Amino acid sequence: METISEDAEAELELDKIRKKYANLGDSVVAVKLERTPKAGLGLSLAGHRDRSRMAVFVCGLHPAGGAAKASPPVKVGDEILEVNGIVLHGRCHLNASAIIKGLVGPVFKIILLRRKSALEDCAVKPLTQFPVALEEESEDRFAGYKGVRDITIKKGPSGLGLMIIEGRHAEAGRGIFVSDLQEGSAAEQAGLQIGDMILAVNRDSLLRCSYDAAAAKLKHTEGVVKLTVCTPNLKDKKEDAPSAEETGSAATSVPAGSTASHPASGNQTPDPGLTAAGSSRPHSPRPAPSPVRTEPPADPATAPIVPNQETVIEIATNSQNLGLFLLGGSDTSINGPAAVVLDVVKDRPVGRDGRLQHGDQIRAACGISLTDAMTEDRLNMTIKQWAPKLKFTVFRPDPIPYVTIEVDINRKQKPLGFSFAAFSNDKGVYIAQILPGSPTEQDGRLKRGDHILTVDGKDISGMDFTSASIALKLLGPKVSIKVRRLKIVR
Repeated sequence: METISEDAEAELELDKIRKKYANLGDSVVAVKLERTPKAGLGLSLAGHRDRSRMAVFVCGLHPAGGAAKASPPVKVGDEILEVNGIVLHGRCHLNASAIIKGLVGPVFKIILLRRKSALEDCAVKPLTQFPVALEEESEDRFAGYKGVRDITIKKGPSGLGLMIIEGRHAEAGRGIFVSDLQEGSAAEQAGLQIGDMILAVNRDSLLRCSYDAAAAKLKHTEGVVKLTVCTPNLKDKKEDAPSAEETGSAATSVPAGSTASHPASGNQTPDPGLTAAGSSRPHSPRPAPSPVRTEPPADPATAPIVPNQETVIEIATNSQNLGLFLLGGSDTSINGPAAVVLDVVKDRPVGRDGRLQHGDQIRAACGISLTDAMTEDRLNMTIKQWAPKLKFTVFRPDPIPYVTIEVDINRKQKPLGFSFAAFSNDKGVYIAQILPGSPTEQDGRLKRGDHILTVDGKDISGMDFTSASIALKLLGPKVSIKVRRLKIVR
């Protein structure tokens, strides 16, 4: 009866998913995948042939990967709609790849759209050749590191009991290092030491992994956790050299042993060849723990935005409209790998939070990096998500970069053809919309979001809405307008 109940529940869930994507037509398929030791998921992804459309297509299946062994099978040409409940439909395949790699696993539930003509829309031809074993899952992938060993830790109610830092070692390079251990914790008892570099969590590589992604992987583990670590300072037995050099704002330290918020697979068990110390690799002599310079972690919920450096902030939105006006996108005059804050509504979530302000540049939202290939609509969709909390990576340039533009428009007794709005502080107005076919659109030099500085030589840059309205009505047939336009710092 239990099996029938589970099958019925799965069928009901699939029926909901099919209704959700009914407008796409064709066949919607749900597949469960599990990473394999040799080739991981074994998926190769590609985008849409039409660059104005976003899609995530499967363009190759590694024969040793989990996707090739799935039932029902994943097929080349399938379009990925969701992974573990995260919607990838309409997203860039590069962002989708980063999202999938950041998921803990090892079991993945993937929703696919199967169309006969899908291969014609895929940006690349199907891949047919693959390496024997992918680099990220190869047994010798860590051969260049010193003192590599596996440590098995049984995670309890108190977590793993370790703190991490993203740093750089002179020989080992950039990576995730152990910055502190709680006395008597599971990690300390298993043999982990301050200064150790964590190479993998449950065989999931942390190489080239950011601090946020590494912390998430550690926090989401449960039960028996296998860490692959190395000791970069193995040869420095008599030297008190630092094991990791803190680099900029990215080097932070937070507890990585909190209770998992998303349970991992219950099939994780110690390797049968583990020694009493919890290591399946030969033990090498280890030096005394080396000090790691750390700073107290900045809480994204309260962290102030520091000028001229990236800051990660988290804003409680309660799934409400953010009250945020943004500029940017590949189809606008303000193009770059960010969105610029034009204005903030005071009584909405972002305004109540009080940290984002005019000129701030949002470079990433909820783990998705913004690129100069994203259109204005895509930027807004990525940033303005409906969720209780949103996390942004923000850069505040000081001073705020602008470009000043002065145009002469011959309106010939016609209205200029643009509407304007006042900034939330009621000091100055900006162009809110340009009407199709108007003299302003035909001229083509003024853009939405431009801050109006002068009209026919009269300074209105700090006027309130009413005063600016009067000034913009008293115009002759030929109008000289000077505006200031925000720029993106690359």
